Amino acid sequence: MNRAFLDRFSRILALVLIVVLLAATKPNFLGVRNLLNILNQASLNVIVAVGMTFTMLIAGIDLSVGSILALTSVMAARFFQTGGVSDMIAGFAVALGLGTFLGVLNGAAIVHLRVPAFLVTFGMMQAARGFAYLFNSGVIYNNFDGKFLFLGKGDVLGVPTPVAIAALVLGLFGLILAKTTMGRRVYMVGANYSSARYSGISIGRTTIFAYALSGLLAALAGLVYISRLNAAEAIIGEHFNLMAIAAAAIGGVSFNGGSGSVFGTVLGALILTIIMNGMNLHGIPTQYQNLATGAAIILAVLLDRRAMRAEV
Repeated sequence: MNRAFLDRFSRILALVLIVVLLAATKPNFLGVRNLLNILNQASLNVIVAVGMTFTMLIAGIDLSVGSILALTSVMAARFFQTGGVSDMIAGFAVALGLGTFLGVLNGAAIVHLRVPAFLVTFGMMQAARGFAYLFNSGVIYNNFDGKFLFLGKGDVLGVPTPVAIAALVLGLFGLILAKTTMGRRVYMVGANYSSARYSGISIGRTTIFAYALSGLLAALAGLVYISRLNAAEAIIGEHFNLMAIAAAAIGGVSFNGGSGSVFGTVLGALILTIIMNGMNLHGIPTQYQNLATGAAIILAVLLDRRAMRAEV
């Protein structure tokens, strides 16, 4: 009973302990401004990490999300400088459509060429980043129209728009995983590939769906990101893949597939963001923040391996 309780609530307990520790050492940690900043920072990682969760649940991984974020953002950015409604719609269509298409390419290559997900998405990471630099040609797109800036800097009933978007993504895809046939297929493909195949589940369609979703959400996060920055360039998003993987792993999504949830991923993203926020408040240099992030990922992997051995 105790072990089951800890397995189920360990991330929540860890989050509470970190919050209590930081609140005790830095009184301004619990200030409204700082808490909103934490939610804003975590929201981008949540959007990308939800897509990453789907790829990890089928025992895959997507290293290309940061590059897809950059490419889709720079290709759509010019549409948001004019302020026209039709241009705005076209910009969203270009970014989200291209992100989904690149995700489909990832999934199709994994399924039909039978190349490991790591290699396919690593190749896409390099290719998409290269295309972003070629398309961008060193130009920084900025001075976006105010209507587009609402996406990254506005608020909905007092809730920052990025946080509201992340909450919608969490709710929608959390329901898809928990309550739909596609969600059950995702879990089955990751948990037992052979059983899923012999049960008549389309492994190919499920895989392509997961990677298409990852590309779509990477593109959405890119739009929110450049709206917040009021600028778009090819260099953005370089670490988003690692942060998304870290959020999912810390949140309990197994690298071997079939175990985890988007709600756990959100807890992982919050834990990561709060740790970095606390280190900033304490004036700890960036290199130590990277060290803490790396240590958190390693710990999550070790816990995942321990859980697997306990199930055998």
